Amino acid sequence: MTRTPILPYIIAIFMVVLFMAPLVVAAMTSLKSPSELTQVLHLPTELYFENYVRAWQQMGRTFINSLLITGPAVLFSILVGTMAAYPLAYMRGRGGKLVYFLLLTGMLVPFQIVQIPLFLIIRWLGLYDTIPGMWLVHTAYAVPFCTFFMRNFFATVPQSMYEAALIDGCSKFGFLWRLLIPASTAGLSALAIIQSRYIWNDLLFAITLTNSDQARPATAAIAGFASGLQVEYGPLMAATLISVVPVMLAFLLFQKAFVRGLLGGAGK
Repeated sequence: MTRTPILPYIIAIFMVVLFMAPLVVAAMTSLKSPSELTQVLHLPTELYFENYVRAWQQMGRTFINSLLITGPAVLFSILVGTMAAYPLAYMRGRGGKLVYFLLLTGMLVPFQIVQIPLFLIIRWLGLYDTIPGMWLVHTAYAVPFCTFFMRNFFATVPQSMYEAALIDGCSKFGFLWRLLIPASTAGLSALAIIQSRYIWNDLLFAITLTNSDQARPATAAIAGFASGLQVEYGPLMAATLISVVPVMLAFLLFQKAFVRGLLGGAGK
């Protein structure tokens, strides 16, 4: 009879507690009245849902904006990244490597460096404080990473599959849409989750390129609960938990595809 090692289970339980502790504290804080906020680790004596009411009143419209920004921005960035990654995955010679290197350098440019020029360009285009403007910025800034991710994923598809498709009369464009993309659904799912989390949690673009509830995402509204003189911890925690729900649901629904995608499509 073999003994089951308990050390891995102890480590797993410890990691669960470590990662869940901030979420549990935030949930308890969101249900406390202002007089109980100083008792951080104590359970609330009564459920104070007024925090959620205030949070939704301040961020309700911006929550919808985040949905309207994230969905199309994720779709556009993945589409452009996929179209750029396809030729780079099968291109041979120095030209392909040079283009790939130039795209990768875009991942090394922090937003703070281009913040002012980007603001001026968006305002000149008439897209300041608009949802389409946020689509454009998120798509442009995500192209290097999306291309890098999908190029490496496409490279795992056997070259013989590409050559056999061309011999059978399939065009290069047809190979992409009929064979390569269906074979890369795990990678696309993983990239979609990564991009949706990044775009949903973005704050710098939000505070730089929007200034009203017409296009401002939820992250900017949440930041409004903390001012230089006062921090409204109850509504702040409630708003944070509300904003976490969409990303958490997306990950739980597509977690298997997410893991397969990060492993390079080993399961396809």
